[in-house]
Amino acid sequence: MLAGFVSFEGIDGSGKTTVSRLVAESLRAEGHTVHLTHEPTKTWLGDAVRHATDDDVGPIAESFLFLADRAAHQTDIRAHLDKGELVLCDRYADSTYAYQGARLEGLVKDPIRFLRRASELWMLRPDLTILLRIPAELGRKRIEGRPNLIRFEDLAFLEKVAANYDRLARSRRFTVLDGTRSPEEVTLAAVSAIRKRLTPQKR
Repeated sequence: MLAGFVSFEGIDGSGKTTVSRLVAESLRAEGHTVHLTHEPTKTWLGDAVRHATDDDVGPIAESFLFLADRAAHQTDIRAHLDKGELVLCDRYADSTYAYQGARLEGLVKDPIRFLRRASELWMLRPDLTILLRIPAELGRKRIEGRPNLIRFEDLAFLEKVAANYDRLARSRRFTVLDGTRSPEEVTLAAVSAIRKRLTPQKR
């Protein structure tokens, strides 16, 4: 049985929500125990994050709300990992580094490093992070039909976020996949990456 912690990342429109769901369905069909979660969470802290982005409380307050939601989320993730399950998370810490890192430009020196240092002592690190890479223009086109687009979905902002993800993806923890392909093709590649990186656990 596969066990471990995998996060899915990418700019808006990259397909990570669809692909993480399809990966979970595929691995469950093979008999693996999979817990699929996401951030922001469905807790009151996750609601606070959503309110903060809607009401624009400012980049610093917004960043720390994301961190607070993640800190509480650790308990749920660890509980499933302790059971020997495979945990898949749609957006995790790298989303904060990429998105809030772009938001904090000009306010703090090296925003990504600032955000990492704020959480490095307590944050659970994924065993594998799958980045679905697509051009910012394609991401914007894919989401243009969404009602009430927020500032995170502006093309210029998405370009900054994509650049931050490219910086983060230099880590060996990342596997970068071509998100311009069909969801089915990306799912197969993601499942293959998970099998290669994670060690099966005996039950």
